[in-house]
Amino acid sequence: MQDQLERRYEADRIAARVAEVAQALDREFGGLHLVLISVLKGSSFFLADLARKIASPVACEYISVRRAEGTDQVLQIDFRTEFALGDRPLLLLKDVVGSGVIENYLIDHLEAQGASKIKLAAIIDKPQERTTDVVVDYPLFSAPRGLFAGYGMEFRGRFAQLPYIAEVIGAPAGVAAPSPGQ
Repeated sequence: MQDQLERRYEADRIAARVAEVAQALDREFGGLHLVLISVLKGSSFFLADLARKIASPVACEYISVRRAEGTDQVLQIDFRTEFALGDRPLLLLKDVVGSGVIENYLIDHLEAQGASKIKLAAIIDKPQERTTDVVVDYPLFSAPRGLFAGYGMEFRGRFAQLPYIAEVIGAPAGVAAPSPGQ
């Protein structure tokens, strides 16, 4: 069966939300050197667009999280670039935040590295799936359920190049089908 996609968020709506988030970040961090950390691969487009819209100075870094298949259990975190947080604020960017388990783990890890303040942004926030007290400070969009592709997010290794975000229709419930390396 071929994957069917139903458009949910068009490119112009995504761009408008990214601009709104950038303005909010400029208000909150007002000239501080903000570190943007993308959890690969799904948030890479988000990081690129957001970094270009933020007026304050930013540094862009990347983390890869390997988890046990079909679970939120973190097996390994790879920092794709070597960086020192020092006493700088950071914004952790994710594609989709569901249970919050992985994000909670990452936030604890990054706090231990000395970040002065940590905020979380996501392309898609699914607060109804939360099993932790993680809060997405800067969601682009909120959805009660669904699997999404496009705007850098892959489904079964496809669709990342789409300029819009689509819901994958007909995918078995609970099958996240993460792209390799996620």
